[in-house]
Amino acid sequence: MQRHDNHAYAPHFVKPKDEGWLLVLGETETREVVAMKRVTCSRNKRSMSVSVAFFAPELPCKVIYTLFIMSDSYLGLDQQYDIRLEVIPALESTAAVNGDINDDAQFM
Repeated sequence: MQRHDNHAYAPHFVKPKDEGWLLVLGETETREVVAMKRVTCSRNKRSMSVSVAFFAPELPCKVIYTLFIMSDSYLGLDQQYDIRLEVIPALESTAAVNGDINDDAQFM
């Protein structure tokens, strides 16, 4: 099995530079950045999964976010994916969980 080396080819750097990626989630119509995350590659893994947390719109709607994946080491590796989301209204039970606690509640 071949070992994956995550050092970028950067002969002008004094020290070795690791490959890194910048994930940007945004809405292209409003030019708004919704979330951003910097990711470095693991030395022993060829693939990995990453989660990006963001706040969805408060009102029910359909929205198209664009995920930009950009390399911080190489030109021409950038990728772009459209993510279509449909925001639905919250259920009544979830509103009770996030709401105020009754004064009658007793804690130990």
